This record gives sequence, C-alpha cells and structure tokens, in this order.
Amino acid sequence: MSTTKWNPGSHLVSPDGKWYWDGVSQEWKPVVKEAKAEAFLTPPTAPTPTEKSRGLDSFVGTIRSEDLASGQTVLVWARWILIGTGLLLSFWTPKDLLTLQVQLAAIIALAFGNFYLHVQLLRGRPALDNVVYGASIADIAVVTALVLVQGGYPSPVFIFYFAAIVGISVAFPTVVTAGYTALVVGVYGVISLATATTDDYPAVFIRLLTIAAVAVCGNLFARHEAERRAEAIRRHTEMLDEIEQKSSTGGQPDVEHS
Repeated sequence: MSTTKWNPGSHLVSPDGKWYWDGVSQEWKPVVKEAKAEAFLTPPTAPTPTEKSRGLDSFVGTIRSEDLASGQTVLVWARWILIGTGLLLSFWTPKDLLTLQVQLAAIIALAFGNFYLHVQLLRGRPALDNVVYGASIADIAVVTALVLVQGGYPSPVFIFYFAAIVGISVAFPTVVTAGYTALVVGVYGVISLATATTDDYPAVFIRLLTIAAVAVCGNLFARHEAERRAEAIRRHTEMLDEIEQKSSTGGQPDVEHS
C-alpha cells in the first residue's frame, strides 16, 4: 500500500477538490479532512524565486486539463515501448555504423526525456501541458529521423508512428489530436511519395489512412472514458452531499420544508 502523504502543493487535485493523484500507486485518493484543517490553520506561503527555478522542477506545474493529466501515464508507457522496440530493431539489422549511431543517439535522447516525465509521475507531479506536447513532437521527430535514415518508404520503422499516435489520441483533446495526426500524415506522406515508386502509391495511401484511423479510434475511446469518469465523479459527489446532509440532520429526513 502506498504511504504517500497528501500535500496540496505537490499533487494534482480533481476539479471538485475532493481527490488528489497519488503518483506512486497510480490512483486517485480522497483528500483527508486533517489536511484541509491544516490548510486553514497554516496560510500557504508563496515559493521563493530560488525554489521555483531550481533544476528540472521548473517544468512542473498545474495541469489545465484533467484528461491530459490522466493520459500522461499512457504516453509515458507508450514511449517506453517505442524506445525498447527501437533499440531492438536498431541492433537487429544495422545498415552501417553511421546509421546505427544516429538511431542510438535519437533513441537515447528520447529515453532521457521520458525518464524525467516518468519520475515526475511517480512523484505525483505531472509535467506542464506544454512539456507533454513538446515530448510528443519529439516522438514524431525521432520516428521521422529513423525513417529518413533508413531510406524513407522502404523503412519498416514507420510502424512507430502508430505507437505515438495511439498515445496522443488517448491523452490529448480532439483538436490537438487532429493537429498531430495531420502533421504525421503530411510529413510521412511527403517522405513516402518522394522515395516510393508509382506502383507503391496505393500502399502509401493505405498506410496514411491507417494512421488517421488509429487516431480516430483512440480519441473516441478516450472521450468515452472521460465521460464515464465525469459521471462517476458526479455520482460520488452527490452521494457525499447526501451523506453530509443526513449527518447534519442526525440521520433523519429533512421535514422542515415538507
């Protein structure tokens, strides 16, 4: 069982203020009343400029989107799968030493960035929205670099676009997902058309269509899960309000206005 203590300054809080995200156990936990009492007794102090700009913690802040906060875990694990598979394929059939060096440099750089994001999640302090968006652009850039190094259309590394798009479609809002998908389809489409023969154009079209379909399916699933979570939070809030109302009236029905 996780022993993480509630700290309002370093945890992600739900919109209703009754739940906080425990990065160690990877689950939402209720805010205890003792912590609320301490918050009223001790006024919060603003962090000093030294503390705010210290190290990589300056990239950590308040998440503007609950869906993006919960989707960061999906992005991190999808990126680890991409990194592991990329390393395996790089050593499996290396074309030459220069190609292997470029592939390893790109994958290791991606691994360092993902390690930082993973540590922040374990600490219960998800990264800023802009950092997550930038990391996803880095995913696309790394896959594109690997595709270019291996000759464009003949490269089998294009399948990594699917892993990146799945994570993006599940974690990001619909408009942002559409933008990233259009970027991938456009970039890979230009590369493929420039390096493929005329006979390969139908296969290029199928690949691009599949990338778009993966984005649509992932985003539809994410929106359904977001609605389900919102409904669960609403029901839980109503139940808590009802319990509080009954406790305030001694467990008896309110007959004052009947």
